[in-house]
Amino acid sequence: MAQTQEDKANPSIQRLKRVAVIGCGSYGSQIAVELSLSGNIVIVIDKNPDSFSVLPSNLVENSRVVTSIGDGTKEASLRKAGVQDVDLFIASTKIPSVNLMSGQLARHLMRIPEVICLVNDSELISLYDGLGIKVINPDALLMNVIRERLD
Repeated sequence: MAQTQEDKANPSIQRLKRVAVIGCGSYGSQIAVELSLSGNIVIVIDKNPDSFSVLPSNLVENSRVVTSIGDGTKEASLRKAGVQDVDLFIASTKIPSVNLMSGQLARHLMRIPEVICLVNDSELISLYDGLGIKVINPDALLMNVIRERLD
């Protein structure tokens, strides 16, 4: 659907985003649900098909959340899921090497513009930064909230 001049003049109208989430654990499933409820199409990739059972069935049935069984560290799995066409890639597994490898594939091989990885080990943050991958560190976020409350 082509944008009209009126749409272009109205900055509140935004194009639907396509997002890929690697891992359908506690973080990945929560991210997928929240992003799909805010109007995005979300592809969730996980090796374990049982992990998708936590996703709301209405979002899956309406194709707001698309599930794909695969390995986030394998280019073929990512391409099969359609990850090459996403605007945002989020690696949210509990395994740092999986997040790093899938993030690198997304950023450097597939040229996805925004890549974010969950990183629990603060010592790895500089490694990700050096690769041009944005990082979310839950421990650092928690400490920032605590510091704000104390100030």
